[in-house]
Amino acid sequence: MRIVGLRNQEPNLLPFTIKSQITYYANGYHPLAREVVIGLASELPPAVILAGGLGTRLRPIVSERPKAMALVAGRPFLIHQLQWLQANSVRSVILCLGYKGEQIANYFGDGSSLDLAIIYSWEETPLGTAGALAQAVDLLPHEFLVVNGDTYTVLPLQPLWDAHHEYGAIATLAVAPAQDSSAVGGIELDPDHRIVAFREKESGAKLVSMGIYAATRKLVELIPQSRPCSLEKDIFPHLPRLYGYLSEARFIDIGTPAGYLALDRYLSSSGS
Repeated sequence: MRIVGLRNQEPNLLPFTIKSQITYYANGYHPLAREVVIGLASELPPAVILAGGLGTRLRPIVSERPKAMALVAGRPFLIHQLQWLQANSVRSVILCLGYKGEQIANYFGDGSSLDLAIIYSWEETPLGTAGALAQAVDLLPHEFLVVNGDTYTVLPLQPLWDAHHEYGAIATLAVAPAQDSSAVGGIELDPDHRIVAFREKESGAKLVSMGIYAATRKLVELIPQSRPCSLEKDIFPHLPRLYGYLSEARFIDIGTPAGYLALDRYLSSSGS
């Protein structure tokens, strides 16, 4: 058993200050505050983790394993994500795997050692974030959560889920303030929280996507089948009823050496 079930434990999740965006880490800032996710009301639907990417940006320092298995504070990064999902009352996870995915499946198995139910969707060739989701269509319930496999956060998921239902959205993206959107997707919201512009990795946006979504199967029906396709570039910019849930929760993308090394230093020093 690699980690014990966390259902009855207080989650030891540490946040980032607003200056903890990836560019700020690279310039030597450090998060100072501490928060925990508590008081979540009910079990949430399954979460899909998109963990099949090639991890090319991280390859110079993590080459022998998939990005989700990169060691952060001495443990595979995916464990930190699964702890966060458990703390937010998610009990079932669908892992979309591709590059070196057998390492992930061999390590986590059916998830029972983590008090989770884990099932797998496999890409024979790289399909991108949307293509991987479409590949998993037979495993998806009517509603579900989606998490990029390189996002670390302490975002409480219940308010995101509640907002998704209030908006009547096909998909609702968790968005956060940022000083630099060149490493992640830039977002523009109208007063009703509808996303009116989605610019993938362009500088200048005041809000960014956290890589966390609430969605319905209608989203998957709009994705071309069996070919590479990106949620951020090909689907979201044209999606009707796409909304944003604005949160001050901190997050970091570990998909670059700067983000990965900063998170490793932070969690190692904090004892997480």
